Amino acid sequence: MKILFVENIANVSYNIAKRLRSKGYDVVLLTRYNPGAGHLDLASISKEPWVNAFKIESLQDKTLKYLSKMLSYKVDIIHCHYALEQGTYALISRRLARSKKVVVHCHGTDMRDISRSWKYGWLIRLNLRCADRVFVSTPDLLQHGAELLPNPIDVSFFKPATASLDLKMGHDFALFCPSRQIWIHKRQDLFLRALRKLVDDGYDCNLVMIEYGPDLDKTESLVRELKLEGNVGFIPSIFPEDMQSYYNSCDAVWAQMGLGHLGLVTLEALACNKPVLVDSVYDSAYPEPPPVVRVYNLNEIVRETRKLLDSRKFSVDTRWWITKYHSYEAVLEKLAGIYDELVSH
Repeated sequence: MKILFVENIANVSYNIAKRLRSKGYDVVLLTRYNPGAGHLDLASISKEPWVNAFKIESLQDKTLKYLSKMLSYKVDIIHCHYALEQGTYALISRRLARSKKVVVHCHGTDMRDISRSWKYGWLIRLNLRCADRVFVSTPDLLQHGAELLPNPIDVSFFKPATASLDLKMGHDFALFCPSRQIWIHKRQDLFLRALRKLVDDGYDCNLVMIEYGPDLDKTESLVRELKLEGNVGFIPSIFPEDMQSYYNSCDAVWAQMGLGHLGLVTLEALACNKPVLVDSVYDSAYPEPPPVVRVYNLNEIVRETRKLLDSRKFSVDTRWWITKYHSYEAVLEKLAGIYDELVSH
């Protein structure tokens, strides 16, 4: 079976394609070169012959060049990891008999934001309606007849281990907030205000945050406003292969608030048996609810974090859930079944 993956979103595309190839599927990844992401975009730095990362420097590159590259492949399935122009080009490919089936896979921004815009929303809705299958990576996106294909986690890598880093930096407790700085979806402002309350209550915490994202200046400004310079440490973007060390070296993870779903940070931390605070509201998307600490406002962040710090229960039984619902084995088994079903009809 020949499959063309289009776009590398949060490395999910790259990692799934790589593992499908190990199972005998002939998968190629076509994606835009993303130099701004540096080492964080594995497809852009990849040397594998099955990865085709090309530069886009003009509108012509984004349209004619992109379309011609996609049409240069003749495959059974195009698995498109973005629903905007990529979805349109995939449907053109199917129309021209360069592919048999089209899967559109939404990871967030396309369906959450752009689909509601007057300028491009109609195009995304059309692409979703015309695709042979629509996947979403998080349950808050379940609409337009979509089905959930959970983001997979490498449980052989993300697992409990002895702490190898000193994230406390002289403090009693280490809290880890690794989401990129974007307040509307992650609410770092609430976590910082919670930290202020905890410190005022006598909890000696060090909060480790990532120095990355559109709201970084706002976060740094709030740290100064709250006089938390001695309790917040900013670190550069972490190499993916180093994330496990950070999870295992902290006492608890402050994941995100604002979307209600489980991002990659939450899933990776759960695989390491770490307590994770997040505003999860989609329990019904799974046969068994995710074992997270649910928080929905400032007071709940403070209360639940205080409970964790008082109990010193910094290792919890959560890995089983990730293995069952988010491991590569579980996700690829579901995906392979769907591919077989599509091609046989």
